[in-house]
Amino acid sequence: MVKIGSLSDMKSLFQAGFEDNEETLSKYGESRTTQLKAYLIESNCKISDQINIEGYGSWKKLEGSQNWYVNLGTSYDNMPGSFFLDTTRSRVWVLYSLIDAGISDSAVLKWISGTNGLDRCWLSRNQLLYYKKKENWHEKGIGIKFSDGLTHDEEDVGNFSLKAWYGARRKLPGLVDVIEKAKENFAIYSARWQKINDGSVSISAEWYSNGKVTINRALDVDEVMLSVTEMANIYEDAINDATEVRNKKMGAFELNFKQNIDLDAFKDTVSMGRGTMNLWLVETESEKDFRRFKGVDLHTWDRILIDVGEDYAYLTIPGKGCVNAAPRIATLQGEDNGGKTSIYFDGIEMFA
Repeated sequence: MVKIGSLSDMKSLFQAGFEDNEETLSKYGESRTTQLKAYLIESNCKISDQINIEGYGSWKKLEGSQNWYVNLGTSYDNMPGSFFLDTTRSRVWVLYSLIDAGISDSAVLKWISGTNGLDRCWLSRNQLLYYKKKENWHEKGIGIKFSDGLTHDEEDVGNFSLKAWYGARRKLPGLVDVIEKAKENFAIYSARWQKINDGSVSISAEWYSNGKVTINRALDVDEVMLSVTEMANIYEDAINDATEVRNKKMGAFELNFKQNIDLDAFKDTVSMGRGTMNLWLVETESEKDFRRFKGVDLHTWDRILIDVGEDYAYLTIPGKGCVNAAPRIATLQGEDNGGKTSIYFDGIEMFA
């Protein structure tokens, strides 16, 4: 394996992968090189030996940059030079990976869940659809999810999952109406985009609500990294804006759900730190259509308070607690059982 020691080496490696994919795509109609992936990581940490990815060695700074790192690995089997970390922004890091998706996703999940102060960037509906207003970008597909995970009655579970590439609209009349109705009622968990320059695809990428992007096709490494950096900047701005308004007004984030939720099942999900929302909550008040909880966000061990109704929640994050709990709860609750979800603070939509 060629040693990757500088930012230039890293870019050359990425570019070679893009070119190999284009070559095999033109010859065989499919790409065979592992696709580049990037993960947006919300951070309350500084880079150190304590936040290495387990099994992949320590971080080493890349030459030519103050804020880029490469994993060293401990042997060839641990794939040194497979993870690259951009810590240019203080609150949103970008982790690039050249490892097979299943292995990479598992390593990243273990890294985040095992490191206090790290979280995913939970992209809102408007952030997933951000490129719609950008010149030369075209929406090519969408993923919609509703797991109905809080419903106890298995026979009454209302699961809904749809992943559609828009070319299918030509094959199935009425599909557009189905997609639009689903988008208005359920959560969007992925969006596929293409950037077209001079009649050719220069980037084909799929963004996910958990902050991951897969680069399916690309021609230029700098163009790809610029698009990923743009989304990272958007999320960091949203985190900073939400923190600022919370600090000034000391109110609650309001989450509005399109679907009614089962409050008893919600209680079971967040009690004792269970579930993917990463909360440890205790119920302090209970009514037929209302529950009040207090506890901690396991991401940073900050205190949180949350009032939950059948189609809304009020989330209070006291003091200097990390506000990333708001988009995390909105995203996961929305995809599980809340449907289309919006976040407001004092009447202003946040993470929009």
